[in-house]
Amino acid sequence: MKRLLVLFAAAAALSAPAVTFAAPAVSVEVSALSYQQFRARQDEGQRVPLSDVVRRLRASRQGQMLDAQATTRDGRAIYVIIWEYPGGRIGNIYVDQRTGAVLGED
Repeated sequence: MKRLLVLFAAAAALSAPAVTFAAPAVSVEVSALSYQQFRARQDEGQRVPLSDVVRRLRASRQGQMLDAQATTRDGRAIYVIIWEYPGGRIGNIYVDQRTGAVLGED
C-alpha cells in the first residue's frame, strides 16, 4: 500500500506543469527609485543612521562596538566607532556619515 502511495505521489509530481516565475517589471522601477532616493539623500547631505552603520559592521567583522562619536575630518562628516575585537584589542573605525562607507581603521 505504501508503494502505491509513493508511486501515485511521484506520478502526480511528474505530471504537474512546471511553473516559472518572471520578475515583475515593477522591481526594476523600484530599484531605480531606490537608487534615485539614495542619490538625493547624498546630495541633500542626509546621513546614514548610526544604527545602520553598526549593523553592517557587526555583520562584516567580529567583536563589538564600545562607543561612537559623530565628528568631522578634513571637512567630511564621519562617525568614529570604537570597536573591541576578539582578544581584547581596541581600535577605531572611521565611517563616512553620508554614504556609510568605511574610510579606514586603526
